[in-house]
Amino acid sequence: MKLSLVQPNFRQGGSAFSGYWLPYSVGCVYSFSAQSPEFKDKLELNKLVFRREKIEWASDDMAQDDIVLFSCYMWNWEYNKALAKLLKEKSPDVKIVFGGPQVTEFRNAEQIDQLPYVDTFIISEGELSVHEYLTDFEQGNTRKLYSANRVEDLDIPSPYLTGVFDKIIADNPDIKWSTTLETNRGCPFSCTFCDWGSLTYAKVKKFPMEKVYQEIEWLGINKIEYIFMADANFGIFPDRDMPITDYILDVQKRTGFPATVNANWHKNAKQNVIEIVKKFISNGFNRGMTLSVQSMDDDVLKVIKRKNMESSHLGDMMDLLNREGIGSYTELILPLPLETTDTWRQGLAGVLDIGQHNSIEIWFHQVLENATSNLPEHKNEYGFKTIELPDYVAGDREPDHDQHISEITEIVKATNTMPYDEFLDNWMYAWMIINFHCGGWAQVITRVWDKQGKQTYKESYDQLFEAIQNDTGIVGNKYNETRQILDTYMTTGKMTDGAYGHTLFWYANQDFHRNYDAVMEFIGNTFDTRDKRSGLFETQKAFVTNIKHEYPQEFEAKWNYLDFINDADAELTPAHYKWEVDIEKQWNSDEQYLEWLYFRRRQGFGKTKWHQKS
Repeated sequence: MKLSLVQPNFRQGGSAFSGYWLPYSVGCVYSFSAQSPEFKDKLELNKLVFRREKIEWASDDMAQDDIVLFSCYMWNWEYNKALAKLLKEKSPDVKIVFGGPQVTEFRNAEQIDQLPYVDTFIISEGELSVHEYLTDFEQGNTRKLYSANRVEDLDIPSPYLTGVFDKIIADNPDIKWSTTLETNRGCPFSCTFCDWGSLTYAKVKKFPMEKVYQEIEWLGINKIEYIFMADANFGIFPDRDMPITDYILDVQKRTGFPATVNANWHKNAKQNVIEIVKKFISNGFNRGMTLSVQSMDDDVLKVIKRKNMESSHLGDMMDLLNREGIGSYTELILPLPLETTDTWRQGLAGVLDIGQHNSIEIWFHQVLENATSNLPEHKNEYGFKTIELPDYVAGDREPDHDQHISEITEIVKATNTMPYDEFLDNWMYAWMIINFHCGGWAQVITRVWDKQGKQTYKESYDQLFEAIQNDTGIVGNKYNETRQILDTYMTTGKMTDGAYGHTLFWYANQDFHRNYDAVMEFIGNTFDTRDKRSGLFETQKAFVTNIKHEYPQEFEAKWNYLDFINDADAELTPAHYKWEVDIEKQWNSDEQYLEWLYFRRRQGFGKTKWHQKS
């Protein structure tokens, strides 16, 4: 049997390098059958589609195949459908098999009718189902739908160790490869917005440690640049995950690879997870730790079947991360069921209250195919109004052709507790928090006042939000421009050049830094720092990097504002303080500075580093 495997992803690296993902998922299902006694010498692997090559080229290469297996998810669904349709038109005898998270679990008949060019659909984990399909194919009696039980014993063949990817790595020596590493499968959580639990169920199953070590060794030897730990909750098994971390570090020391490792951290992370993150950071693997809360409202969390740590525990975690010098970022989703304007804005203030001042990420509520949130009854109960957005999930274009197939993402833009206009306002409120607090422009003032009890975060940012809406200068103009871009995108699906989907949150910050003095004047006019001699406003100004300045610089102050906000036990004390104010990383050009405001935001670029001088 002659087969091809299709799991394309977007190119990465821009003009700096050419990076792609190894097609791990489809490699797993192939290696499982290719190494089985039934098919050991019967399968011929023709082509591996790992990039979004021109569909005419790919279909020509696969025209003589017996079977083509497609692994489908949000980043390749439209591409895969276009390629499969063209392939079937050219070669009607080629059997096309679709699997992956985009193959529906609950509306099979509808999907089958919509995709007549797909011969077979695989639901859930693919190893056993594809093996069963190949057996039926040999006998000339395949079905339209296959759904096997989960693989109970994960001592199964590895696509890395069985050579599935050897040829594409050898044929593409200039590519910087990224890939997936599984040490377990399954997620004990069942969040309604996520398709992970529904696909792999609640019980977590573990891969043998020896296999995991062998795969890590292979990844180092084959110079894989980036590893994503595909476990739903890395760190949930410290007796396994710490030795795995140590082995990755050892391989990196011996081979120089991987350069970067990232993970989905255990949802209710504890000290052991922080120890793993520290090891990653110490080796330059990782930028920090994610603390995903999705919402800070208990009623919302109950509906979405999510249970966060208590706020006090989250605060303790943030204190520990800050003391250890570990960067972090917190993720939320807008709009979730039962979220209101009041709960959303209070929740953002709550994130600041627990000590998250480095980075906050707000995601649209994406409706994933196999998530509970995609069930018609769920949508109706919570009054979802959605739009299908092109290119919300996107990457770099291919350098050798100009064919563009947009990926489509269904996004919630209103619920029965958050009408559309309020959604726009609440997104813009988060835009303000991300730019003016995490970006630094108002962070020192608001933190000092909150700790003093003068004004809470909620009061300060309500005040700032009103000032922004009434401003006729650079800040108000960028607010109105961004809101209009968002409104157009959420009603027509069209995005302004230079502003793309999720990155729209940071679109304005480049102009803020180009107009540093005007933005700081706006902040000074909005927040009356009373006694100008106190130096609070001057400290605030020095906290944000100025593209026109050279660093390091010396800064003198009469009050220890930075100590006061960064040390929970510190008192605000008058004295003569001298600081060296430096930058996170030296830029080589204005263009690089402006790019890094986005790409290095989680490392703190755009905010200065302070060192007290004796």
